[in-house]
Amino acid sequence: MFTVETSGLKGITSFTTYDSGELHECKLNEYNLIRTKYGDLVPQYGDPGVRKKQLKTLSFYKSGKIKNISLEQQTEINTSIGTFPAELVTFFEDGSLNSLFPLNGQISGFWSEEEEGALAQKYDFTFPFGSFSAKIIGLRFYPDGKVRSLILWPNERIIIDTPAGKIPIRVGFKLYEDGSIESAEPAKPVPVETPIGTINAYDANALGIEADKNSLGFDRNGRLTTLSTFDIFSVKTGSGEKRVTFPKLKPGLTDDYEKVPIKLHFGEDSVTIDDGKQANEYRISDTTFKITGGDYTEQTSCGDCAQCKICF
Repeated sequence: MFTVETSGLKGITSFTTYDSGELHECKLNEYNLIRTKYGDLVPQYGDPGVRKKQLKTLSFYKSGKIKNISLEQQTEINTSIGTFPAELVTFFEDGSLNSLFPLNGQISGFWSEEEEGALAQKYDFTFPFGSFSAKIIGLRFYPDGKVRSLILWPNERIIIDTPAGKIPIRVGFKLYEDGSIESAEPAKPVPVETPIGTINAYDANALGIEADKNSLGFDRNGRLTTLSTFDIFSVKTGSGEKRVTFPKLKPGLTDDYEKVPIKLHFGEDSVTIDDGKQANEYRISDTTFKITGGDYTEQTSCGDCAQCKICF
């Protein structure tokens, strides 16, 4: 565990505080040395140029302990799975490593994702569920040092063994403390056997900046608990009630519209089907399910009425 006497920091050019007055974040223009159990770290203080983010250099917990450090230079950090260079590191309040990011460039009109990607290195990884080499955005850890999640670089693809089989992965995966897979993001529609039938697992809109919430989720014993899909579900309950659930559309960030994946949550003898507007729970043993493969082509506009699929 380490603490920092924030009053001893040199060259503070701007800062924010908590409501109770403790230093929250600051920027620096002078050299400072922060001693941690991962080595001596130098926060960013020089000219950021066109690439580096002009963010707060340091952030703190209310206790005064370091939370984030944007580093002046890429610095090697020792972890439970090897040594990795980092431009940004974050810590838990007890001083243990929370996450590291090998690169921390600002994507803008002056610095492109392609230019940043050219700086990204491939790293070799070995886990019980597979070995692979890949570029990464970052790694997240549990307080005891075990890997919590791995975030892949955009367009990177790996193959790992999951409880649902060997699956190509994008975005990344999240692990339990014991190293078993908690969730993973399929790189393409993957047929998965579920308690209600075979369903294509895939979310075209999965966020590529984190790997903590993914389309396929499992419990610690490997049982499927969550799944995202664009498939269509026809349901008939024991009482004779019928319902059809299909993906809806919503305004997109980059396209006119984007499809909203249907999210399923599995219990011991239950499944909840959530289309983003309404969630319905069914008892599996008392319900008949018909699953129709969805449309996995990219749809960017709702302007062609002749092709309308009545998404709303």
